[in-house]
Amino acid sequence: MILRKNIFTRRKVFNYLIGCVFAMSSKYSLAGQQAGSPFRDRFQTYRQTFRIEPDPEEARRIVRNIIKGREIRENLIFLKAPDIAENGNTVPISFGVNCSMEGQDYPRIVHILVLDNPFPEIAKFYFSPESGEASVDIRIRMRTSSNIIAIAEMQDGSVGETKAFVDVTIGACS
Repeated sequence: MILRKNIFTRRKVFNYLIGCVFAMSSKYSLAGQQAGSPFRDRFQTYRQTFRIEPDPEEARRIVRNIIKGREIRENLIFLKAPDIAENGNTVPISFGVNCSMEGQDYPRIVHILVLDNPFPEIAKFYFSPESGEASVDIRIRMRTSSNIIAIAEMQDGSVGETKAFVDVTIGACS
């Protein structure tokens, strides 16, 4: 006659406990997801009332921190943006940096900022001589009509800046 011992391994006990915890928590979590539950209503109210408003002084501070008092080189960077954007969710822009992309003549970083967005820093693009060309075509989001600023920080420490004003009819980023 073969006797079977009831062996409890750590793995079996752990799986059993995890299963119990999951079963108990799923019962309560499903009950909390019903429409009209206090948790859901508080969350929706929080999302609707907590809006981040743009801070123009903060945007200017960001630009000052990027430029750091350096003299701005003329005609270093060009920015192409539409005069009017019908939808602020997809505003097409493109920029390019006038440089040879050889030796020390290439941009380290190009910053794209929209001053009247809640978060003004839209993107940073990093380049190297292996990039081949310092130009990018992108689509950005804009909350309202505003200036778009492109700032190129060159490898040699110089900086270039350009602006373009875009009139937005239907805003985004709310």
